[in-house]
Amino acid sequence: MQADETGEEQLVDLLNQSRREHGLPPLAVDSRLTQAARAHTELMVQHSALAHQFPGEPSLQVRFANDGLPSDRQSENVALNQNITSAHEALLHSPPHRRAILDPGYDVVGVGVIHSGGDIYVTEDFAHKLLEYSEQQAEALAQTAIERYARSRGFLPQSRHQQRELRHLACTMALNDALNSGEGLRFPGVRNVLAWTASDPAQLPKGMSTVLSSQVSGYAVGACFAPSVSHPGGAYWLVMVTY
Repeated sequence: MQADETGEEQLVDLLNQSRREHGLPPLAVDSRLTQAARAHTELMVQHSALAHQFPGEPSLQVRFANDGLPSDRQSENVALNQNITSAHEALLHSPPHRRAILDPGYDVVGVGVIHSGGDIYVTEDFAHKLLEYSEQQAEALAQTAIERYARSRGFLPQSRHQQRELRHLACTMALNDALNSGEGLRFPGVRNVLAWTASDPAQLPKGMSTVLSSQVSGYAVGACFAPSVSHPGGAYWLVMVTY
């Protein structure tokens, strides 16, 4: 099926025009969301029906993650209409669809438009995209946040140790969809372990002050970004050990 790229661009323009009229920032087009929206629109055409999930189709969060988009908020509008303008107006005047269009929490969008007979099927996929870092970058951000936190609490400076196995441990936690502090204690010299998930690796968890005490001589941190059952849109899994 051929997507109507011109119609998709027109619909994005109308979405952002409506957001500007309400003092909201525009949505950026993300090609991964466009791919997800087009795939769902094809299913609607095949079934000759409007729906957000067809039998055998993954949930919205999983669809976005499968197309490579990390996100912590998602929404979707679908429509069947005769033209782009009418489709936008109909969605804008429907309270649940309007909420998605004018939600300040979304920053990216993907639109799929396919013609069928004299009508068009439309899918609008909205998301709040997570910041995308490599594992090394995520660990560096966590390190900076930890050091800033330690200074603000008056803790003695700690040296950062290299413990590459922690990255593997963080990825294993994601695979098992469970935080695991016990595994970190098997490393030589480790006194305490703290494990957590975050949408931003610079976000530190409660309990940081407990493990960063004056008796701590150093620390190591590992990070892994991955989706899981409880975080289908993806999350940063982090583990920190202190010596």
